[in-house]
Amino acid sequence: MIRLEIKNGLVFDPMNNIEGEIKDILIENGKIVEKFSAETDVKILNAKGKTIIPSAVEIHCHVASQQTNWTRLLGSNNPSFMKYWQGLTLKKIARDYLKHGYTFITEANVFPSLAKQTLFNFQHIPVLDKAFLLNVSNLWPLELEFQKGKIEEMIIFLSDLLEKTRGFGFKAYNPFENENWNFNFLREDLLKQGRLYNFRPIEVYLNLLQANERLNLPHSLHVHVEGYETLTGKKNLNVLLDHVKSLALERKNNESNELARDHLLHIAHGALYNVDGDNSNLINAVNQSQDLDLDLGMIGFNEINPVMTSDRRLINLLEKENQMPVIKSAVEEEGDQFCTLRTFSKTTELHSIFFVNAIDLALNIQNKWQVQFSVNYPNHGDVNDIPTLIGILMSADVRKKFLEKLHPILSEEKFSNIHDKEFNFNEIVILTRASPAKSLGIGKIKGNLGVGADGDVNILDIDVNELNLPKEINILQKALSSVHQVIKAGMIVKEQDNFNLTPQGHIFHAHGDRIELKDTELLMKAKKDYYKKYSSIFYESLTCTLNPKILRKIG
Repeated sequence: MIRLEIKNGLVFDPMNNIEGEIKDILIENGKIVEKFSAETDVKILNAKGKTIIPSAVEIHCHVASQQTNWTRLLGSNNPSFMKYWQGLTLKKIARDYLKHGYTFITEANVFPSLAKQTLFNFQHIPVLDKAFLLNVSNLWPLELEFQKGKIEEMIIFLSDLLEKTRGFGFKAYNPFENENWNFNFLREDLLKQGRLYNFRPIEVYLNLLQANERLNLPHSLHVHVEGYETLTGKKNLNVLLDHVKSLALERKNNESNELARDHLLHIAHGALYNVDGDNSNLINAVNQSQDLDLDLGMIGFNEINPVMTSDRRLINLLEKENQMPVIKSAVEEEGDQFCTLRTFSKTTELHSIFFVNAIDLALNIQNKWQVQFSVNYPNHGDVNDIPTLIGILMSADVRKKFLEKLHPILSEEKFSNIHDKEFNFNEIVILTRASPAKSLGIGKIKGNLGVGADGDVNILDIDVNELNLPKEINILQKALSSVHQVIKAGMIVKEQDNFNLTPQGHIFHAHGDRIELKDTELLMKAKKDYYKKYSSIFYESLTCTLNPKILRKIG
């Protein structure tokens, strides 16, 4: 039995409205408790003069997929990639996340037939808890349901698919865009019907949104809107926001879990849609509705970045601009996937706009529980960029000096709405810990230091209340660049420069609130017959078998 007492620490725990209070944290059998069941075998950590916060939560990354392996293959012949990312090995990923206080990560794009690859990688990522989102927005077996809006039939199949693959939630990503392989064109927007199917892409988003809510999954529908990094992306995002608002869907009241999510739709890497630098529509949409939240997708301006995507528009754009090798693939019945390499530059106008967009969204979305920190790791940035980016959010002076290095289009007048505002430390804890956990629907156990939560804790070797912030932001940045002690389920997994990579961590999964129709068996038989007739795999072959000890079901 493991008992750990963290005494006299300065605690920041936004989930429980604790902002800089001296408190003790007790952990027994991996959980935070009010008091120990016995006073024997207690390890005591004296945290006087130190700051205690929940461990960080990653809401959007790409670390465990077939595309990640392809990226390693491309990068193996690129000296810059090998020098900076060191092969992007699973152990490096785990160490870097732990170094910055993370104990939970979310792989954001996995096709059902490739889930076994992701789960295999998950089992070789030490310590961290993890989950993945299934990309089902190009799934041909659901063609009839998308066409006719058969939500009940859709959720029966999707719930079964989640259980088979051990998925956690759903990703909607460029619905049925892969018909480009047949006709060599890209549709204008989400309202244009395809040639191979009798419905519009917007209907896929809306049907999946309704199915996700009927299932009452922990996380909302997680969307990547096609055309991001272009004006088409801005147009499509606005179309989606308008249609979601018109749908007037209400979030299911979850009285048993007050820390569950409030929103219906999560927008991935929100900073890269408004290529003109005008974020007003997106900011207003979020500020006027609890139904939306987003992660930032901040840019780190690294020496080189991998690109793992299913966005055909983006890969076509990069192929013209970068002259880097590209791997392209169509996954049978499920969609496209691509990977390449790229470099974000501070002197490139568009890249500078994306960087400032993230700051604009972070500072001007009023409810910080509707925004989450991310760098779309490793596509936009590295977790090692986090202290720098936090400094930019917390200090107007640091921000001004950084913006001076960017493209001259970023005049002070054009972006005057971001120059004076600053995050405080408690808001940073919300942005990196509490808000991502709540958005993922795991706020009762992650991003939280309340009784019953997992014993995942960061101890910073500074007293934040003694700092003159933001003037002494460099001291906080140093503390965040290598968290003094990282505790996972009551076990110290990082202390100064020493790591304990022995624990395995859990794989979180969910299948939602199932429903039964009188013809449920007939429906599932039809889906299985579809795979027999049109696919090279059987539906049952999607079943992923894992050691139950490493699985953790949510909901």
